[in-house]
Amino acid sequence: MNLEHASSPRVEFDSLSCACKTRMFCRNIVRRVLRARIFLISIFVFGNLLLILQVSFNCESCLFTIARTERTMDCPHLKRPNQSSIQTLNGYWQYQGSIETEEIIVNSAFFDDRPMLGFSTWIRVLGMAANFSSSGLYCHLWYEDHPNPYVTQAVLNVTGRKKGYRLGKKLFIQYLFSCHLTTVYPLPSHVSLVGNQCDNSSILLPVHRPLRTNPEHEFGVCVPVSFGTIPVPQFVEWIEFLHLLGVTEFNVYDSNMTGMTEVFDYYINRGWLKVFPSPPALNLTGVDGPKFGSAAALNDCMMRNLYRYRLVLVIDFDEVIIPRMHRNYSAMLSYVDSVNNGKELTIGYGFRNAFFFRDMKPDSGQPSHLWTMVHRTRSEVAKYRAAPKSFVDPLQCLSVFNHYCFLPLKPKVRPLYLSVQPTVAVTHHYRLCGFTKAKCKEFFDAGYQDDTALRFKDDLEPRVKVTLKRLEDLRMKQQQQQLEMQKVTRRVKIFNAFLQNSR
Repeated sequence: MNLEHASSPRVEFDSLSCACKTRMFCRNIVRRVLRARIFLISIFVFGNLLLILQVSFNCESCLFTIARTERTMDCPHLKRPNQSSIQTLNGYWQYQGSIETEEIIVNSAFFDDRPMLGFSTWIRVLGMAANFSSSGLYCHLWYEDHPNPYVTQAVLNVTGRKKGYRLGKKLFIQYLFSCHLTTVYPLPSHVSLVGNQCDNSSILLPVHRPLRTNPEHEFGVCVPVSFGTIPVPQFVEWIEFLHLLGVTEFNVYDSNMTGMTEVFDYYINRGWLKVFPSPPALNLTGVDGPKFGSAAALNDCMMRNLYRYRLVLVIDFDEVIIPRMHRNYSAMLSYVDSVNNGKELTIGYGFRNAFFFRDMKPDSGQPSHLWTMVHRTRSEVAKYRAAPKSFVDPLQCLSVFNHYCFLPLKPKVRPLYLSVQPTVAVTHHYRLCGFTKAKCKEFFDAGYQDDTALRFKDDLEPRVKVTLKRLEDLRMKQQQQQLEMQKVTRRVKIFNAFLQNSR
């Protein structure tokens, strides 16, 4: 039998060499031949696929040799930066250039293989840049046991305000630097950035790989860069309230906060809180210095928890999204999904903002240390997209900022967020009125009482009271230990003086 004819949709049964008594019998033979041919082709394709995978995982040197050779032919002198050549700012940021004219400032890098990317994989670097050439920036990707890097051009996405921050004659803009990988394995161990393709770099960031796993937490909080101080009772109320609503892990990026060590340590020891140092990258005046690092901090938080959190909540210490119909966030978002009924798939859920100004008359009948109970006079709910707070799906968001997902992982696939109706929940923002006197008077005159937070008072108040008592006990214990140490020190000094006089 000639198998070449088996691929043709028409078969002349009379030309077959077999003795066919019936047309049905001949058709069955042809079908079996076709199936056998498809089966053999499938085995061939599958076998070659296995061979490719075997080469990919076992032939480490051949995976990227061609690409690396192509990309380093013009820069054969490039060598991995050593520790003495790495330049840092405030012990946290790395930068490329001289201390007076730094052009690239970065702090962390992550491997990105999210399912939505398909077979495309990237290294994401977080930071800022100024005065780079029109040709853009370049990534040097360093692999273990290979002295030369793979060089590729970086893709830049603005992650903060487009007008940037000016320092002297330089305009710094916050960026996400993306370096495309040609292979999945092996992974680069470090990445450097340069303005000119063949320049040696003073940056050498380790590449972190978020491990694919089922989410450990349904909701995790990422706080923008924090500075100054916040009264301890208010911090305790904030973290206890959000934990009551369903948040089980909190991330704070600390830019030299004061008076928070004890309360931070308490929640770190409880396993609720992670604190990351985040000193300013630039010597900008006022709050601009810490704020300039917010985009990098928020995206560092999101990338570290790509697979650990089902949803990321970006929120400040003076804000709480308070449900008006439900007792926790899980029930609230399940309700939102049921009402939406899958009509609009989204990257996140946005909740409109209402001001509860702390300089308006408080309710003296409520516990003074509970802001959410004392301050219940509020403004009208802000308009759509006017400073909302959001739950964001980290597997669908390329870059997050203070209010919602700033850049989707797949543009034009889904909206940035679904605006949840104020009848379901509102972001309560407890702040001082920092607007003009006329604007504040307008807010105050139009304000009205909102008792939604009182729904949670019976559960929240004892939690806060117990924690404040524990913190006070710890403080007293530490003071007692310090007094004992001072006594011991004095006794040692007296004893040493006695021995000296005896001689």
